[in-house]
Amino acid sequence: MKIACIILASGSSERFGKSKSKLFHKLHGTSIIEFTLKNILNHFNRNSIYITIPKKITKNEKKIVLKFTKNELIFGGKTRFESLTKALQSIDIKKYESVMIHDAARPITPNSLINDVIRCMSSKKYDCVAPASIVEDTIRKNNKTLDRTNYMTYQTPQIFKLKKLVKNVKNLKFIPTDDLGILEDDKQANIKIIEASKENIKITTKKDIIFLKKFLNYNFKYGSGFDIHRLIEGKYLSLAGLKIKCNYQSIGHSDGDVVIHSIIDAILGATSKGDIGKFFPPLEKYKNISSITLLNNLQKIINYDSMIIKNLDCTIICQKVRLEKYKTKIRKKIAGLLQCNIGVISVKAKTADNVGTIGKSKAIACWTTVKILKI
Repeated sequence: MKIACIILASGSSERFGKSKSKLFHKLHGTSIIEFTLKNILNHFNRNSIYITIPKKITKNEKKIVLKFTKNELIFGGKTRFESLTKALQSIDIKKYESVMIHDAARPITPNSLINDVIRCMSSKKYDCVAPASIVEDTIRKNNKTLDRTNYMTYQTPQIFKLKKLVKNVKNLKFIPTDDLGILEDDKQANIKIIEASKENIKITTKKDIIFLKKFLNYNFKYGSGFDIHRLIEGKYLSLAGLKIKCNYQSIGHSDGDVVIHSIIDAILGATSKGDIGKFFPPLEKYKNISSITLLNNLQKIINYDSMIIKNLDCTIICQKVRLEKYKTKIRKKIAGLLQCNIGVISVKAKTADNVGTIGKSKAIACWTTVKILKI
């Protein structure tokens, strides 16, 4: 079943404050909308993601959003419903059977919830699947207690049969406050309600940021990696994919790049996947392979889109080759390879004070520690 995904990101953020859109408020150097879209990329490819944006948006903000879709960004309308209507007009109704609609202001929607709405829709029994919860707190109207079992609160993502939704949009005579409202008067619509999630918070005011920050702090993961390779006479040294001119070269089954190898081990450790030898053993197909290729292949094992590198610290231990003037270049190269901000990358160069194998310039080593935020 082919599903399109609409991310509604064109709201005014009035309750958050007028100084800046809540969607571009940053936590750990990452904007709210990036958290949301990284989460969505666990389930949808960029070709099927459609994003609405406000008319007042900076070039830099637009650039951030464009990283997550292959489609043109859609300027939203004055209301949520108008923005949704514009997004639906951008989708080829013949290409997709269903459409999932999600609020950009829900940055930590559990993968299990998204999987549940997709799974239910895949059964082809329903016209819509939406998460909801019965109200748990006491509610009153005009100081009179109401029966809370008669009331439910609804969340996104909500998923619909695309043709059914488009048909009802055309016939709608009021402006709904959520997407399910488009079908609520359709007596023939088969609607499936599933249990919502308390984790699926919506950022509305700045107070919501406090809760989000506390929740994200539980998702930090740490890893370390170490690699050492023998040195022989040569013309250059492979470090972080760079070729450092010197009188040595490192020897390994691949290209002997201790920096990239230790980074791979650190990331695998932080994500509890094992070590480099598990995925790239000393087989013939990896003989003399570029370590950059190995790092790129790591994306097939670990989805870089589902993590944020908060800090990566490399310590290169080498006696004779002076690396001081190369540290900035190495930092830039690592940041480019991992698609992260150079500000979170640290590179240190140490000698071994002529002690042991490294001190005698018979080997080079690198120790890497990494701190990542799992989305």
